[in-house]
Order: sequence, then structure tokens, then C-alpha cells
Amino acid sequence: MDLVQRALAGDNAAVVQFERDYRPTLERVLMARGIDRIDAEDLVADIIAECFGAGKKGTMDVRLLEKFEGRSSLSTWLIRITWNRWLDLKRRDKFRGELPRYEGDEAKGADQFDRVADDYEDEDFIETDLAELMAGAIKTAFASLEPDVLVMLKLSFIHGVSQTDIARMWQCDQTRVSRTLSTARSQIAAETMRAIRAAEPDLQIDWDDFKRLCAYGIEI
Repeated sequence: MDLVQRALAGDNAAVVQFERDYRPTLERVLMARGIDRIDAEDLVADIIAECFGAGKKGTMDVRLLEKFEGRSSLSTWLIRITWNRWLDLKRRDKFRGELPRYEGDEAKGADQFDRVADDYEDEDFIETDLAELMAGAIKTAFASLEPDVLVMLKLSFIHGVSQTDIARMWQCDQTRVSRTLSTARSQIAAETMRAIRAAEPDLQIDWDDFKRLCAYGIEI
């Protein structure tokens, strides 16, 4: 947020840092999904320009960066905007030619314009690709726990069993249970982020971003 505020205020060093840090990342994210380098560079150039109010139709009333609220990391926010912009462009391309026809459309009363939207319904990066990545990462993290630790977590967080009762079951001090649960949560966070970075090195999200994305309704 500090970088955003300085860049919007006209701090040239902040603008240079913003471009240096995020332009290559956004281009790599697009190219990693099979988008041509030139198309990726052109799209990212447009996004970067809009961040500072330079739209294709002239100066924008609201600079794109002014919409950043800091509820996620800046890279996560920019990746989402860039990916969704690409999908919007692909949808528009489908309207430039003849709309696709499918066998049985006329009999079923299918609307071809709805078809165009449906063709890309599963391509939203945040709702599908990222959700699958997050799901795989969190499963890997839970699989890294020792069985008895996993049982402790389930008893405490799913079934609401008190730490005192868990300590009685394990015949140990409650402090050990508290420490074990705290360590397990830290391990889950660390292993989840490790798995995400191993699968998508260019996707710069942290554990707080992960939790926010879950809170926003992403099904993992």
C-alpha cells in the first residue's frame, strides 16, 4: 500500500519500482498459461498504463491503482485484474465473427450469446485454476502432519473438544497440547505456501492472502 500511495503521488522512484516488480510477473503469469509473449506484453503494458490513468481512450477519471484497497497482496490483485482482462478480450473476439452453433441448439431454444459466455465459464483464474492450486496445497500441508497431531486438530477445531480434555486423553500437560496445536497451524501455513510456490513460482501470495481468498468465497 505504501508503494501504491507513493506511486500515485507522483514519486518517480516508486513508479519505476512498481513497473520493475510487477510487469515481468504479470507477463510470466500470462505466458505460463500459453498466451503469446507479444500479446502478454501488450496486455500488461495496457494494465500498467491504466494503473496511472492512461487509458486507450484518453485520461481515465479514476486511476486503476486508486481502486486497490490492500485486502490482498498487490500482486494477487494485479494478477486477477490481468487474467480477467484477458478473458474479457477473448470473449469479445468471439463476437467479432459468426456466433458458434451447436447441434440441437434450435430445438432446445438455446441462446447463442449465452453459449459464448458459457464457453469461458470455467476459465476464470481466481475461481478455477487458483482454487485447484489452493486445494492441492492445503491437502499437501495436512498430509505432512503426524496422525496424532491431525487427530488433535480435528478434536479441537472441528468437534470443539477443549484442550484440557485433549490433554486428559493424551495423558499429558495442557501446555503440550496448546504448543502442538500452535505448531501444527504454523506448519500448515508454511507447507501450504511452499506447495503453492513450487507449483506457481510467479504467483506471489502469502498465508494472509490465502485466508482472504477463502473468506471471499473461493471453494477449495
